[in-house]
Amino acid sequence: MTVDDSLGTVYVSNGAIATIASQALLTCYGVVGMASRNAINDLYAQITRDPHHGINVEYRSGKLSIDAYVVMQHGTRIASVAESVIHAIRYNVEKSCGLPVHQVNVYVQGLRLLDDQK
Repeated sequence: MTVDDSLGTVYVSNGAIATIASQALLTCYGVVGMASRNAINDLYAQITRDPHHGINVEYRSGKLSIDAYVVMQHGTRIASVAESVIHAIRYNVEKSCGLPVHQVNVYVQGLRLLDDQK
């Protein structure tokens, strides 16, 4: 992605945006981790220790779309947590990069009981 300014052009990689989005995601209440889209991506993420394996960034036709694959805490309201994730990712990416975010999709890949809930 590029951000044009009167002084020049700034190029922002998908990896940089994914890092910003993953940090925003992990600060949201009710989110206990990130997940992969499928088993192959999960295996690759474990081998490479990819810190933002649960984030997919696409930039097409001037529109930035971010997919977040999350694991949520059991007992939280899924819709509320997902809305919080969407707002946090959108705000942090737009603030950091100056790029408008067209769409943020949240995919809940699982629920996890915390140790004190067992």
